[in-house]
Amino acid sequence: MFRMGADLGREVVSAERITDGNAAATAEGGALTPSSIAAAPAEIDNTTFRGIVSGDAELNFTWSAFLIDSLVEAGCTHAVMCPGAQMAPLALACRANPKLKVSIVIDERSAGFFALGLSSVTQKPTILVCTSGSAVGQFYPSVMEANYGMIPMIIITADRAPENQDRSSAQAIDQIRAFGQHVRASHNIQLPDASIDSLSPLVSRIYEQATGATPGPVHVNQAFRDPLVARIRRKRPVPTPPAVTTPVLTVDEAHARRLAERLAGRRGVIVCGAGAIDEPGFPAAIHELSRQLGAPIIADPFSNLRFGAPADVPVIARADSFLRAARFTETHQPEWVMNFGGPPISKPVLTYLQNTGCTDYIGVDPTTKWQDPILRMTEIVRASPEALCKALISSGALHPAPASWAQSFVACDTYIDGLSGTAFDTMFWEAPILRRMVQATPEGAVFFCGNSMAVRDADSFSGRTDVPLRLFANRGVNGIDGSIGTLVGVAAAQRPIKTLSVIGDMAFSHDVGSLQLAGDLNIVLVVLNNGGGAIFEYLPVAKAPEVMDFIAPPTLNIGLAAQAAGWRTWRAGDLAAFNGALEEAMAASGPCLIEAVIDRKESVRQHKLFWGAAEGINAIIRLRGPEGMTITFGVPQITEADKSSVEFDPNVND
Repeated sequence: MFRMGADLGREVVSAERITDGNAAATAEGGALTPSSIAAAPAEIDNTTFRGIVSGDAELNFTWSAFLIDSLVEAGCTHAVMCPGAQMAPLALACRANPKLKVSIVIDERSAGFFALGLSSVTQKPTILVCTSGSAVGQFYPSVMEANYGMIPMIIITADRAPENQDRSSAQAIDQIRAFGQHVRASHNIQLPDASIDSLSPLVSRIYEQATGATPGPVHVNQAFRDPLVARIRRKRPVPTPPAVTTPVLTVDEAHARRLAERLAGRRGVIVCGAGAIDEPGFPAAIHELSRQLGAPIIADPFSNLRFGAPADVPVIARADSFLRAARFTETHQPEWVMNFGGPPISKPVLTYLQNTGCTDYIGVDPTTKWQDPILRMTEIVRASPEALCKALISSGALHPAPASWAQSFVACDTYIDGLSGTAFDTMFWEAPILRRMVQATPEGAVFFCGNSMAVRDADSFSGRTDVPLRLFANRGVNGIDGSIGTLVGVAAAQRPIKTLSVIGDMAFSHDVGSLQLAGDLNIVLVVLNNGGGAIFEYLPVAKAPEVMDFIAPPTLNIGLAAQAAGWRTWRAGDLAAFNGALEEAMAASGPCLIEAVIDRKESVRQHKLFWGAAEGINAIIRLRGPEGMTITFGVPQITEADKSSVEFDPNVND
């Protein structure tokens, strides 16, 4: 029955009023049952007709605290909460655990991406909590990204009681399996009751599902009956979670030797894609494999192998540019390809790989994903990349390809790198901006990059560095939304290290609401204001009269929007102003934003000239043969016969 007549002020109890009682109750410990907890006076909700059947506020809290504390014992370190009435027991439980770092984010969409950024750095699932109703749907974009990007998250959605469903109760929707196939698992937990001890093994299972061989999001739907705010707040001790041993997937010695014999002495390429491999020994292992095979490593910027590699390892950072040279690709066809970390971003690299006639195209991937967008795999090895590299090295069957093979790739890489730092470093466009930002990133820090043209410019212009860095982008579903929220989550996870980032003006407009999350975090964000969706200048729609419907220049004042959220701002329209702004922002504390105002048409011209540097490679090979690049880095006279297309690949999708 509905209960009427109580005072509205009784529903909310301030933290100050319950502090002493909470500490005392926690100290008491002991077994709790619904009957023993029920002695506490229950809150009565008479203002919104929320309850048909009265619940137990104390049991709601004890149950929620046991759930949250079990997640913390399993390994969770961060929680992101979006305030709402129905999630009150979960919110109080998060605050009651001193080991948990709790962030409050008003907007669920921003919160989802903020949690994504946290998890991408910590490599542990962030607990993401919201109330019932439409709030659940606001998490959907970040859940999709976590799914395809293999980022661990645990989403807990508070729900109305079963008797509130399908009767027009406020904020009562069908939340069970709300995220469909985008989660590793979905758990609909019963209302709090005496079966509280069953939560501990369930939580261990949830944590393993989020962090297993194919990490990703897990959904937990938890219903509560009113009242929701406990006064006494007793907690139960949480047992030590079961130990889960995750074996390292490897290959047996015979398989490793057979594979090594197929690769040895033949011309091949190692491709490290956009999925960074978080195995501490992998960089050293892949470097040694490269040495023993005499094979270049074509490294996507988000593989993070471009940064801090030894000088004697042929790590290639400019393949996106020089693989546009038809004479080079025709004369440098690999006999085998070994791919780690999924596919690369670059279309020219993918086209090169797709057109190769190699007999062995081997994908190495310990997850259950099928990462073969160009349909070229001849073998997929489900093994730890580090373990496989070491097994191949230990086989004793490896020997290198002719030295000139890898040297040609290094020569092209050096040629393009030299142009990037000289001829193309005087105009104000994306190339010098990206180069300066990457070079300014602190050693070991995460550099976050927005999608669309920003991520492609990172591929083309980031180059190599002597110190290790970690570039990160939302490459699961490749969307431009949630960029600022993810950036702030990354910065929160690596506080107090300064976090650098580059995003486009459209990505900024998509997620401007997340600016308010930055607080006092040390961030330097560069927004490339090139007048809208510049990527469409390189796509077939560029020739359509309706092209501006796609470029869609944002009308938002970038500087004022950032200032309203407490950011320091600079506006730069040339390279000298940008250099000065970057120097000041790097020396400042707190969130800083530099709006780089770029002429879009001039930027398009510079991009095409840069990609046209492949014509120089074509000319050298024409004049001096396939190995000409190993001895010549000059720019020869280009004839009309040497000119190849410099148009951006029209099949790019983003």
